[in-house]
Amino acid sequence: MSIYYRLEAALENIAPVLPAGYEPDEGTNITDTYIVMRYDSIPADFGDDEPAHEIFSLSVRLFCPSGTDSSAMRREIKEALVAAGFSWPAYTDASDKNGQHHIFECECAEVVGLE
Repeated sequence: MSIYYRLEAALENIAPVLPAGYEPDEGTNITDTYIVMRYDSIPADFGDDEPAHEIFSLSVRLFCPSGTDSSAMRREIKEALVAAGFSWPAYTDASDKNGQHHIFECECAEVVGLE
């Protein structure tokens, strides 16, 4: 199963998961609760000029309206990421006057050719 589908399966019961790359425009008030995720990868563990693994760096972003109690969702996101095989995420609160924006960053390694 690809990293994207593992992420989506882990998070879809917490809040709607929107397509990668979606984010509200600057200054737009957040009126819905949703998750946006994206990832990058780098090759690792080279042998015979070929990588044996890929290291994936993941970013999961939870958007909520101001005033929403998102503490349970934030805990669920962390637990769901770990249960899906990702590292325990680092957390950043990037909320502003337009709404809540919570960022979870974690990693995983995959054997090349299995995704």
